[in-house]
Amino acid sequence: MKPLRSISISLAAIASSFAINNSVFADTYPSRAIKVIVPYAPGGGADSFARLSAPELEKVLGAQLIIENMAGANSAIGAQAMARAKPDGYTLLFTTDSTAVANPLLYKNLSYKAEELVSVGTLNEVALGIVVADSLPIKTFKELVEYTKTHKGNLAYGSYGLGSQAHMMGEAYNKLTDSKLVHVPYKGAAPAVTDVMAGQVLFTFPALITVRGNIQAQKLRMLAVTSSARLPSLPDVPTFKELGYEKMSVGAWYGYFAPKDTPNAVIMKFNSALATVLKDKTFVDKLIERGAIPLISTPEQMGVLIEKEKKFTAEVLALTQIKVDE
Repeated sequence: MKPLRSISISLAAIASSFAINNSVFADTYPSRAIKVIVPYAPGGGADSFARLSAPELEKVLGAQLIIENMAGANSAIGAQAMARAKPDGYTLLFTTDSTAVANPLLYKNLSYKAEELVSVGTLNEVALGIVVADSLPIKTFKELVEYTKTHKGNLAYGSYGLGSQAHMMGEAYNKLTDSKLVHVPYKGAAPAVTDVMAGQVLFTFPALITVRGNIQAQKLRMLAVTSSARLPSLPDVPTFKELGYEKMSVGAWYGYFAPKDTPNAVIMKFNSALATVLKDKTFVDKLIERGAIPLISTPEQMGVLIEKEKKFTAEVLALTQIKVDE
């Protein structure tokens, strides 16, 4: 039988070797392109912010970021693909908080587990807004409520997936205004916006970055936003809180996740790159212009944020009574 002292020395050697290998791995990371999975359709908020930040992160990291859209199942398809990837930092997930916050509360049989998503760092938070086609005779949120009250049973709203922020906001609207709009889920914000303009659904809840051009072109009108204060770029648009609909303020934030067992040193290297980018005034101005607020966090702070959002989301789900296929 091997003496306990020898075993202790062996374990210490293994631990030391692991720490050295971890450090060496971080020193060489990244040595090739990094795939960033976006679990939503092209053109939506998550996709737009991923593509906006990719060139800036490439400058800091010295490696290419390849964006791959894997839409469907309220981000579960993309999240599962990332969770099953090799934990080496070369496959990451860029997504909204729904993936780590709402999905675990809504689905009993997710194709991925919450603990398989390791927090890397946040990029930004963003206000979502309720938009209608500019051609409709609806100029204010109050007029929207009056419109849905007089057209019961003949209206629908769009979301970017079952259990998404837009789904929760739409059902909160139904409960708070005593309306009965039918929910139509899409694979992303962009296709939902397209159908709003085409008159297929009455409204949806995109980020400003998704609809800014259509608002400027007078194809869409934003009636209210989820932020705590009015957006500088849309000073005439009130917040839901102002209007007395605080439970509709299901905003969103965006961040990066890595597979479980990704070396901490690698995670911290990517997190450091995020912090560097978010301290660059030119990039921050681009975020603000698109209705976003820069959000710097450590992986630990991101984890705390997830737990905080779970509490608020649970309250909204209690109000809306949203049920999804389990």
